[in-house]
Amino acid sequence: MQHLSPYLNPLWPRAVWDVSGAFVYDRELVSFFDFCKQLLGFEPFHIVHGAPLCAWNSGRVLRHMERSAEEIRTAGLAYAERGMALYLTFTNLMLTEEHLHNPLCNALCTFAVRHNPTKRNAVIVASDLLREHLRKNYPELRLISSILRITNGGGKGKIDAYRRLAEQYDEVMVHPDDVLNDGLLEQLEDKERYILLINEYCIRNCPLRPLHYTSLSQLSLDMNNTDTSEFDAKQANNGCRNLYTLLTDEKHGVLALSTPEIAHLYDMGFRHFKLQGRGHANAAAILFDLLRLVLRNDAEGENAMHRLGQRFWESLLDPNA
Repeated sequence: MQHLSPYLNPLWPRAVWDVSGAFVYDRELVSFFDFCKQLLGFEPFHIVHGAPLCAWNSGRVLRHMERSAEEIRTAGLAYAERGMALYLTFTNLMLTEEHLHNPLCNALCTFAVRHNPTKRNAVIVASDLLREHLRKNYPELRLISSILRITNGGGKGKIDAYRRLAEQYDEVMVHPDDVLNDGLLEQLEDKERYILLINEYCIRNCPLRPLHYTSLSQLSLDMNNTDTSEFDAKQANNGCRNLYTLLTDEKHGVLALSTPEIAHLYDMGFRHFKLQGRGHANAAAILFDLLRLVLRNDAEGENAMHRLGQRFWESLLDPNA
C-alpha cells in the first residue's frame, strides 16, 4: 500500500484534486505543488484545468488572463515536468465552423498532445461541434463533458442524460445542484468517471445559470461586445449578490460544500473533486481552498496547521523560507 504523508488530510486520502488556474495562476500552483512534495512528502494535486483568453474558452473571460505564447509554453512545460494532467477548458457553447480554425486554440491542443506524460491530458467541452473536431484531429486527448453541457442541454437531475454523456465522453462533470442529489448520485455507475465541483459559490437552484453561461460564451467571442442577454440586469434580483441569501437560505444558499458533505461524497465512492477558480481576481482563494482541503487540519497542537500554512505563504515571498 502506498505510504501516505502524515500531512495529508485523512478524511479523503485517495481524493483526486482537479485545480483551476492553468495559464493564469501558474506560479502559485507550481509553488504549492513543490512545497507539498519537497517539504511534506506528497503531491497535493494531479490535474490542473484552465485556458488563456481565447475563442474556445468560456467562464473565465477576464482581461488578466491574456498570455503570450512564451508564457503559455513555460506554464505548460512546468505542469508536464511535474507529471500533472492538463485539462483545457474549451467550454464555449456558441462555436461555429469558422471558430474551429482558431490558431491559438488548436496550438494549445497540439501542445497538450506533445507534452502528455500522464496520457491523461484532456479537453473540457460543451459544444458538440468542437467535440467532433477534437475527436477527429486530436484523438490522443481525452474528452470531458462540461457543466455547461449538462446545464444548457437540459440534463440537470436526469440520470439518463448522465448515462448518455458517459457513453460519449471519458469523464462527465456533474451539475452543481446534482452534487447534492443523493438519489441521482447513487445511480451513477463507475463513480470515478464523474467529476464533482465542491467549491461553487453560485447559489443553489439558480434560475439564471444557463443564461449566465450563454452570456459568457458570447463575451468570449467578442470581448468588446455589449451583453445582449441582459444577464447583469437580471442578476441584481437573483439573490447571488446577497450575503444573507448565500449564508442562510436553505434552498438558495451558496453551493460550496461543507466538510461533512465532501466526506459523504467520498464515502459514496466519488474520487474526482474539482476546485473552480472562475471569476477570482487572484490566486488567494484557490490557495486557501487547497490549504483547507488537501492538508490535514486535525493535528495535535492548536495552531499546527496554521503554522504549516504560514510557511507556505512565506515561501511565495522567499523560495528559501
